[in-house]
Amino acid sequence: MTRCRAIVAVEALALLGIMVWALARPVTAARGQDEIDYRHLQPLPLGAQQAVTQEVPLQQEQLSGIALPYQLQGSRPARIRVLVTDTSGLALVQVVQQLQPSRVLEFATVRVEGRQATGSVTVAIQRVDDLGGPLTLAAFPTGTTGRPSMLEQPDTTLALQTLYGAWRPAVVKAPLYADRVASLAPPWFPLPVDLVLVALFLMLGVDLLVLIGIDRGDPEGSPIMARELAPTDAIPDRDRDPRLP
Repeated sequence: MTRCRAIVAVEALALLGIMVWALARPVTAARGQDEIDYRHLQPLPLGAQQAVTQEVPLQQEQLSGIALPYQLQGSRPARIRVLVTDTSGLALVQVVQQLQPSRVLEFATVRVEGRQATGSVTVAIQRVDDLGGPLTLAAFPTGTTGRPSMLEQPDTTLALQTLYGAWRPAVVKAPLYADRVASLAPPWFPLPVDLVLVALFLMLGVDLLVLIGIDRGDPEGSPIMARELAPTDAIPDRDRDPRLP
């Protein structure tokens, strides 16, 4: 039973460590809402030296980043140059971003810090390498959302996501996340109540592990395991395997 408790304690510490790591990671204060139309996403190939330009309306004043969904096949990374300008043409950020190969849709985040922008920004993306595999960005038809379209393709909009607020630990973002979840399908419990319920469910799960008994080598520590591992003498002679002693 002691070894069983030790295993549960190690798993609980590992779970606690993962939660602390996740809550301590720096994230933005908020993300733009309903900016990506996942139902109509379609690939937009971006070849070597090819560029696309997209106007992006802002939902808040403190812009802190732009998230670019992409997919890169092959085994070599690719590089893109990202230029973000405000309505006056002033460059907020210009950076060469390296994209790692990915078979699924990934987000490459370009930080925009120390500059203020209102209204909208213009995002220009250009591929500056010709060594990586096929690179595709995510896009969708402009008519499905009414957002501005790309200059190069008037009927298509890049699937970009705006980020707002200073980069702070994720735990600071918890109230905003709970508020958005509560706005989806009320009624929900107030914020402190649902957090307490989550903690109680986690504690209940750990208690169940202790009661059932993880250590199969110690059936006395668990009534359920002791019943399942009953001695063979309890089996009637007519049902006993003749090969057994």
